[in-house]
Amino acid sequence: MYDLIIALFLGMAVWIPIYKYYITRLVGDHVVKRVESKDIDLNYLLDHGGVFDELADRVVTLFKQHMLAEMGQMTRSAKGSMEDMDPLSMGLEASEELLKMVGMKKPPAILQYKVAQALGQLAQQQQPQDPFSDPDFR
Repeated sequence: MYDLIIALFLGMAVWIPIYKYYITRLVGDHVVKRVESKDIDLNYLLDHGGVFDELADRVVTLFKQHMLAEMGQMTRSAKGSMEDMDPLSMGLEASEELLKMVGMKKPPAILQYKVAQALGQLAQQQQPQDPFSDPDFR
């Protein structure tokens, strides 16, 4: 069993450098020659083959995943002890508890943030207004 694993690693150690330094150059040179001789229409591949669209979709997906991960880290780091909680932390904590009461076991961070924003706006609307700050007051 161990002989098979060792042979596999030795084979990989031999074939990976050969592929990386020799075969990829041969394939690359062959493709460049075919593009230069017009056997491969590079403009068609780039314009109609969807290469740029696929690349843009991948970049956007990657940025979205990183943003959501950062939002999750921000939400977790904003949670602290009850003594030194600021309004943002309390809003995030309340939104998480509200979403858990609704039935979500692990609510996403972006959803927690949006619910906390809505709760903050709701709390601001419910605060009593000072009648003397109203410009129409006479």
